[in-house]
Amino acid sequence: MKTNGRPQTDKSNVADSLGGLTHDVIELAELQAQLFALDVKETTQSTRTALMVAIVGVCVLLGSIPVALISLAELLIEQLNWSAAASYGVATLVGIVISVGLLLTAWARFRSGIVTMKRSREELSRNVAWLKSGLRRRATASPPMPD
Repeated sequence: MKTNGRPQTDKSNVADSLGGLTHDVIELAELQAQLFALDVKETTQSTRTALMVAIVGVCVLLGSIPVALISLAELLIEQLNWSAAASYGVATLVGIVISVGLLLTAWARFRSGIVTMKRSREELSRNVAWLKSGLRRRATASPPMPD
């Protein structure tokens, strides 16, 4: 094997490369864990708001909306001379529309909170790709030594 007058150091290069790669992998794992923790914190904050909106929506629906809907039905009976059945039916539809609007708002907030985890997934994919390319580069750069 040609060494151009230098001592053969393939074994130490392999050990150095493996040590450097191990260090890089550990460093990436630490950074990935920090990013994941940050994303979990942000997701928790975002979904907390969505959960609070959903709870408020349910409380409003279960508490004050029935009274308002009964009042609406009675108003339709008195002012428009509708039948009781038609008035209460329309009041029920109004209640359903309000409930669906609040729940859709909560769902939209919840979904936007979950999206923040996308950053961790993308970074993990980039790190794995970098690690694969580094392993591939090191494997082609240092051919195996003959025994």
